[in-house]
Amino acid sequence: MDNKVTTHHRFIQKFERDLKAHYDAGDDTRFLKTFSKYTELSEPSELAEEMLYETLLRAQRPGELVDYSLEQMNNGDGDYETHMVYMLQALSDMGNYEEVLEFSGHLLEEPIPQGFRVDILSLRQNAANKLRGMLTEAEPAVSKDDFDKMNLFQQLEFVEKITQTHDLAYMNLIMEVFSETGRNELQTAMLLYLRSVRANGTLTIEKCGVEMTVKPSGLSSLEEYFIVRDVLPKVIDEVEQFNPSFTEAATELIMGHAIYMYPVQPDFTTEAVIKAYAERIEEMLGMPASYGAETEVKNWLAEIELDIARNSL
Repeated sequence: MDNKVTTHHRFIQKFERDLKAHYDAGDDTRFLKTFSKYTELSEPSELAEEMLYETLLRAQRPGELVDYSLEQMNNGDGDYETHMVYMLQALSDMGNYEEVLEFSGHLLEEPIPQGFRVDILSLRQNAANKLRGMLTEAEPAVSKDDFDKMNLFQQLEFVEKITQTHDLAYMNLIMEVFSETGRNELQTAMLLYLRSVRANGTLTIEKCGVEMTVKPSGLSSLEEYFIVRDVLPKVIDEVEQFNPSFTEAATELIMGHAIYMYPVQPDFTTEAVIKAYAERIEEMLGMPASYGAETEVKNWLAEIELDIARNSL
């Protein structure tokens, strides 16, 4: 048994020496054939996979690189950071810059190591620059006049569409029209779009008496907004205790407020906002208030509801 293990180990070492020799010689065909045989005997080393990726890029076979790296990541094999960096490079080589922006955007929201983050930021910036270059010569299909002529429903639908596609062509348009719209829900949609394309610069927002200056590229997602992440689940837990049949309506109420107020952070504690929502829902159901909510917070919720009613569709 020991002899078989030793012999197998020597075979692996020989394959790895051959791979290095073919790689250094620039013999892509022989390298790829040898790599295929090598992986039949052993899980590839990190160095071998790096040479594979460099070879596939050099041979202008980025599609194969993407397929291989995705399979390795899905299987949990090899070094995730290496797979991801080379996959993004391959997608960029294929001209799939929107995919690079989407993948990198998700990664940058995670607590990833600093070196990995620097690599991802570099690939993202390169993809953004290439995409901007492609779009420089062409005017956006929708002009400012076109946008201004849309009704609110059409504007919201348009902004949602370009957010989903990370369409950089409309960054300047949305930055320009942002300050002109007085509709909170449309401002929210615009901010989420500008966040998706990592727009630079700052914007000043005022919603229901709370003013703040934000950098769109540094905003959290709507799902991470405190009303959605911290307040909503706790309030629904309370509503389930005193009226389970009202949880859907309560969810719609709170999500509507979140969309209307994002990304404003009022000067209240999360617990205070939870109590205010719970009492507001009790009042809606004709029940006596029982949470000891602060008057100032309840007044803020009332102001939001009044503002929404004034600007109702």
